[in-house]
Amino acid sequence: MSDPHAPPESEVDTTENSTGLYDWGDNVDTSTFEQILEMDDDEDEKEFSRSIVIGFFEQAETTFMQIETALESKDLPKLSSLGHFLKGSSATLGLTKVKNSCEKIQHFGQKKDQEGIADEEDEDKCLKRIEETFKILKKDYVEAVNILKTFFGMSSQSECTEDGQKNLDSQPKVDNITAKATNSDTENNEERSLDDDIKGPINILGM
Repeated sequence: MSDPHAPPESEVDTTENSTGLYDWGDNVDTSTFEQILEMDDDEDEKEFSRSIVIGFFEQAETTFMQIETALESKDLPKLSSLGHFLKGSSATLGLTKVKNSCEKIQHFGQKKDQEGIADEEDEDKCLKRIEETFKILKKDYVEAVNILKTFFGMSSQSECTEDGQKNLDSQPKVDNITAKATNSDTENNEERSLDDDIKGPINILGM
């Protein structure tokens, strides 16, 4: 028997999904992200999923610096490899917009169109497309970071899991990425002190 005092179905708020999150639009694939959350031993603390997200932050920021270096040296194969690398990590977390931009960089670095189908022999054109896509990627990344930090209640990226296995810098690198995404004309003046080696991508779901 229906409740006569219940609000009409059209007035019921359906913006929240099963994870209790607000509508993330096309930023996050909720079903993929829920698979990460299901691996947490404690649904309130979310230690495991939090550590995965923090690890992604580190990987993304390192990769961004390496993309800038590869752009300066016009190294298309390296750019393709970096795009492919970050595509895998972002796909594991369900960061759809970030993944899509990374995939385009991968294809442009292979001298293909954005779908990876048609050949493009003009390397300068490929580099220009990567530069343009990279700007979009950084903005997409900042959106994803803000969403994830809000969800996990992170006041800064230095917050980690309680086991203390990782300590990030007290000055969160993500703030530098945010500033660079909104001030692209100064991004080439940023200091770079990162290794050339790439850590393995986040891949805990066999994707």
